Amino acid sequence: MKIGLVARCLNTAHVRGMGKYVMELLRQSGDDISWHLFADDPRHPLLHPEGPRFTPDIFEFRGDRLQLWEQLGLPMRARRMPLTLLHCTEGALPLWQPLPTVVTLHDTLAFEERPDTAGQRLYWDHVIPAALKRAAHVITISECSRRDILARWPELEPRLTVIHHGIETAYFAPPNAPIPATLQQALGGARYAVYVGGPMKRKRFDWAVQTLAAQPDPSLKLVACGFGANARETARQALPRELQGRVLFAEFLSDAELLALYRDAVAVLYPTLYEGFGFPAVEAQAAGTPVIFSPLGSLTELVGPLTTLVLENDLTAWAAALHEAATLAPAARADKAARAGAWAQGFRWEESYRRHLEVYRRVAAGR
Repeated sequence: MKIGLVARCLNTAHVRGMGKYVMELLRQSGDDISWHLFADDPRHPLLHPEGPRFTPDIFEFRGDRLQLWEQLGLPMRARRMPLTLLHCTEGALPLWQPLPTVVTLHDTLAFEERPDTAGQRLYWDHVIPAALKRAAHVITISECSRRDILARWPELEPRLTVIHHGIETAYFAPPNAPIPATLQQALGGARYAVYVGGPMKRKRFDWAVQTLAAQPDPSLKLVACGFGANARETARQALPRELQGRVLFAEFLSDAELLALYRDAVAVLYPTLYEGFGFPAVEAQAAGTPVIFSPLGSLTELVGPLTTLVLENDLTAWAAALHEAATLAPAARADKAARAGAWAQGFRWEESYRRHLEVYRRVAAGR
């Protein structure tokens, strides 16, 4: 099969979030599939595995502000190529589908949080729902997202498949990179918790800071990940004076460095209010580190041996959970870590790719 893949999330300097998903589809694939990778920004590279099976295709199309790259440029370009199908990986797809089209609809947040303008109402309330109904197949990433999708479009049920994401294979092997030296120096040997989520409001960095402030141990620090340079400075300036030296902001971390950061942490704080799939909830446990989050949305599907569940607005419970993790006996943590490592095996990218391949073959057979 030759598959056209929307790979704009790989058309960047650093692969994050959704880009991990797309990159792993490419890495896990075998010689029976070749990929044509569509992207739209010539200012940046298109990152992908090496080899002749991967063809990058970065092209611009006027009118991207009106989603015309996606709605016209992409199908016009794809139809001229010998592709078996097109996979749109970013939750949107063209209404005009000249070849069988698969879409990954990660969640329904974009439909709920879209700007209230005439153009955005037309796009999210009419164009994308109509395009979903024409799709050959829809993939989503959790049972929670599946329920949200079917509540809006019940007619998609026969063509809707849940395929969980995976986590990096590095989480199943000994660490091969240290924490960056600058971060180690800033920590100065102090114990720390990790916050992953950046400045996005629903991720609730402020809640993680309040949880730290409520700790009885004034030497405990918090390492915050996911902030760009400007966001780091803004968040740093907004910190209470007494926490200025206790909250550190990590610059971009490789997967191996993030794994090392997790493994040495007393806990990972993940106070997000909604996720289609919460990578840190699985990654932390695979690394042998307690993770604290609320039983909301898809996170209820990611409860493992090192999870502590707390109500989203109970700061006392959050503070107690972090204190408990920070004072957990080494033997007890080691026992839970062993069980968590076995549990995390269910989130390997190999299994995720295998199920994608089943969808591709089903769609190809039904052309």
